[in-house]
Order: sequence, then structure tokens, then C-alpha cells
Amino acid sequence: MRALFLSLALANLLFFGWSYWIDKPAAGRAAHASAAPLKLLASASASAAGTPAMTTPTAGANGATTVARCSSFGPFTDPAAAAVVSTALRARNFTPRERSVQADVADGYWVYIDNLRDADVRARALNRLARAGVRDAAALAGSGQVSVGLFNEQAGANLRAAAVRSAGLEPVIEARSHPVKEYWFDVELPNDVPPPAVGSLVEGLNLAAPPAWGACPVGTRAGSPAP
Repeated sequence: MRALFLSLALANLLFFGWSYWIDKPAAGRAAHASAAPLKLLASASASAAGTPAMTTPTAGANGATTVARCSSFGPFTDPAAAAVVSTALRARNFTPRERSVQADVADGYWVYIDNLRDADVRARALNRLARAGVRDAAALAGSGQVSVGLFNEQAGANLRAAAVRSAGLEPVIEARSHPVKEYWFDVELPNDVPPPAVGSLVEGLNLAAPPAWGACPVGTRAGSPAP
């Protein structure tokens, strides 16, 4: 038993001496210490590409930018009707910008004979018109004119002018108008969104002429500098 214990102790001493004085790495192995440390594959790839391994999301789910267009709705000459349309647009989640302009509204066409300064000349003109079938003419003493009719459409004015010429007189056709204030609504709409239907916006309104959608005038878009 004692011999076995001495044998094991001697074996341990021999192993300790071998590992401490004999089993040392060769001098040539130190060259491996200068080798570059290993990198994770993902990091090395990102460095080679010159971009970070993680990207920051851009605005928008798919990276696309929504482009808007400016559309204008009108015109309206009645302020009450314009207020109703503004409310209808806001109810559809639009933000209309009201714009007003001065415009001329046609009043029709006036047919008359000019430069009849003498009363006798005007009287003879009325007789000649009556014989040609124009019996509703009227002499205007203050201006030296003979009025031969007011017409809503130019076609009617042209027919009356032809009757005046058949009487041997020269007519004048004058387009008449009066200034009014028109109201328009400019709305920013995404390119892929159609404008609201005209009928739904003016439902119940008694308008002389239906409004329509069109492009905004230059310089009226949101953020545009004032002219």
C-alpha cells in the first residue's frame, strides 16, 4: 500500500516537472499572435459595403412620397351658396382656401342703331323698321340712338340685326355685362384621390350655372409667395 502511494506521488512530481520545464510552446507559434482577430460575417459584410448593418426606416411605409395637386372649385357669386359649399368640403375632411376675384357676368346682347341725332331721322328709322316687321323699337332722344331689342343669346341678336339691315339701316350688336364678386375654393388633393363629385357638393342649391373643378391659378398653392 505504501509502495503504491509513493509510486503515485512520484508520477505527479514527474508530470509537474515535464509540464513546467519541458512542455512550452515553440518560439515560432508566437507568429500567430499577430493574425487579425476573427469578425462576425454580418459585420464584415457591412464594413465592406460601406453602410451600417442596420438601416433607419424612412418616412412612409413603402418609402414613397405622396405628391399633392391644387384643384380649384367654383365659381360662386352668392356668398350664402359659397358658405354651404365650404361646409360640405370640410365635412369631407378637406381644408379649402377661399379665394375671391372680380369678374364680369354677361347680361345679354343689345341691338341698336347709332348716330341718329335728329328727331326726324329717328322717326323715319322707326317707320322703316315697322315696315320690316320690327315694331318694338324705341327712340332714345338723349343719346341719338334707336333701340331694337335686348337678347339673352347672340343668335337672337343676330336675327334682329338681319331684320334691321333688311330695312336699310345698320345695326350695332353690343355685349352687355356687369361686375360681380366670384368665390372659389382651392383644395390640395393627393394625385391618386379624385375630387368630390360636383352634384354632392351643391345638392339643394339653386345656382344659375353649375360650378366645376379645375387647376388652381399659378401662385395660389399653399405656401406660394404672395403676388
